[in-house]
Amino acid sequence: MARGFDLETEVEIDLEDVLTGTTADVEFTRADVCDTCTGSGAAPGSKPVRCETCAGQGVVIQTGLGGMFRMQTVCPACHGRRETVKDKCPACRGRGRVPKSRKLEVSIPAGIRDGQAVRVPGEGEPPAPEASPSGAGVRGDLHVVVRVSEHEIFKREGDHLVLEMPISFTQAALGAHLELPTLEKPASVIVPKGSQHGAVFRVPGAGLPALRSGRRGDLVMVTRIEVPKKLSEKQERLLRELAEEEKAGGILPETHGFWSKIKDFLGR
Repeated sequence: MARGFDLETEVEIDLEDVLTGTTADVEFTRADVCDTCTGSGAAPGSKPVRCETCAGQGVVIQTGLGGMFRMQTVCPACHGRRETVKDKCPACRGRGRVPKSRKLEVSIPAGIRDGQAVRVPGEGEPPAPEASPSGAGVRGDLHVVVRVSEHEIFKREGDHLVLEMPISFTQAALGAHLELPTLEKPASVIVPKGSQHGAVFRVPGAGLPALRSGRRGDLVMVTRIEVPKKLSEKQERLLRELAEEEKAGGILPETHGFWSKIKDFLGR
């Protein structure tokens, strides 16, 4: 039985859709059987005639090298259809197929990854006119390739979600209780005293579901210790006291900003 061609299209979803699964509207164009001529390619009131080039066989024999080679190829006149059209259908211009737009609602399963495809059986093209002018046979399938858009704060690694969390020096040194965003409700993490830059903390089961099993991955928090660009006078004084306590060398001397100099000048 003749089979039609498969088609491929793309759809974009958000990371939140990967967590729950979703449906997406897909629009595509496929070559379908012409309604005017029902695939024959002939104008209404006329019929295809037997191909004179191949005598209705759909193939021709070609010879080469003085007759030493004989090769069977598709007939160049009827392209294997065994018939030719003299009075062509005005709708499809004798091709028997016309482009048709189609819109479907496709179900996207939870846990799908970027680049994976959802197969929709029977939504491809009918068999080629050469194999089945009327389109009888098995239609091809539609393959919907899923693209997952990048998230503004999460990165995906398999079924895990990675969050780079900025924390202050004092939170890392003294410890802190942090509230983390997830794709659902917030989660809590305790950062112990003395945590280092790049320390990793996990929230089990707060990641994405596996496509087949549904088992959830983890939320992985990676600490990023941020150094403030500006300090108040009190903050700078306290840090200098800490530096003296640590006996840290190479500390730059205290400086006054431009506005502090203006105030000192006006206060003379």
